[in-house]
Amino acid sequence: MGFWGTFLVARSDRPLPELDGVRELAEHLGWHGVGRDGWQAVQLHRAPQHWQLPMTGTDGREQLLESLQSQTGWPVLAGIVAASDGAQVVGYSPRAGRWSGWLMLERLVDYLGSPYTDCLAVEEDEELPDDDEFWQDRYCEACRPLYELAPAPSIAAPRAVAWAKEAGCAPNVEAVEAALDGGDVFAEDQFFTLLTTLGLPVLTRSNSTDESS
Repeated sequence: MGFWGTFLVARSDRPLPELDGVRELAEHLGWHGVGRDGWQAVQLHRAPQHWQLPMTGTDGREQLLESLQSQTGWPVLAGIVAASDGAQVVGYSPRAGRWSGWLMLERLVDYLGSPYTDCLAVEEDEELPDDDEFWQDRYCEACRPLYELAPAPSIAAPRAVAWAKEAGCAPNVEAVEAALDGGDVFAEDQFFTLLTTLGLPVLTRSNSTDESS
């Protein structure tokens, strides 16, 4: 099944699970990580429930991120993961605004359903070629409209770097592009690779985290 849910990343003097909007999701909390300079992350299992991919930033579903940015005064980031196979990353910062990108989109697209997977459908009696090029072309076609909603790594990387600079970091844009374009076994591992590449500190489990998760 893999992990379905969201990682929220923020910088705050207060525990992230106690901030407005996150506190109400306590029953979904699976992990709370903390690092230097107030950086924290929480893992939310199958929450927020209305955060269904793709996230566009135009329909009001990202109010939680806007609220966290307002409460902390710092850039915030989310990774919305589907079955550990892929994720959408969404960041907000006071000056640069919103940015978004994908992790392992070609694996993720299968979970998005129509209309994004329509071009992947084949007729029962359709003869398929033996080589991989057929499916590579189909998946490229499926990803094209999704890259219009959240751009490819080469475009998303400079926006991610602008976000990181507002967060007090100084990442390398080529390294960030490589992290966005990488393919770990689990999307959540790739997300934390991206955090490290952006310059965020290592996050370790808070002692207050429910160990039963």
